[in-house]
Amino acid sequence: MLPINRLREYQAEVCASLLDDQGKKLFNFSSMIIDDSELSKLLKERVQGDNTFFISVLPDFKMKGREDNSKWENILQFFILDKTDYSEHDHDSFLDIFVQTQIKAKAFVDKLLEDKANHEGVFCGFLSWLDENSIIVSPVWKKDGCNGWTVEINLDSRV
Repeated sequence: MLPINRLREYQAEVCASLLDDQGKKLFNFSSMIIDDSELSKLLKERVQGDNTFFISVLPDFKMKGREDNSKWENILQFFILDKTDYSEHDHDSFLDIFVQTQIKAKAFVDKLLEDKANHEGVFCGFLSWLDENSIIVSPVWKKDGCNGWTVEINLDSRV
């Protein structure tokens, strides 16, 4: 089972290391939540000046395999969202929110894959069981005034 503190450390490292072309952090606000009700409360408290948010959800865990080769399947979810004032947008500029947050979601997925390939980093082994085929990136729209993407991944860990 993936330790929660390990995930928190990785989230902090992602936020510190992902930068745009001008050297600014991609994410201005980061948090870990327990479930959807906490996400709603958190998003209602945010303002556009906090954009872009990087929010992780406590993982779900599922056992798989047999007794002599059992593993935990860790199911992780991350939100990459911008608070939106809908009165400022026509349809094209609304879609631009997804363009900008998609760039950040892709940077995060690229980091996941790079960290899996780089077994020498701080999180050596943490992502070595990442199942690339499990990566799902889906749009999120009008979620408590926020729009962007969710990234879902599965990775195994030893029992």
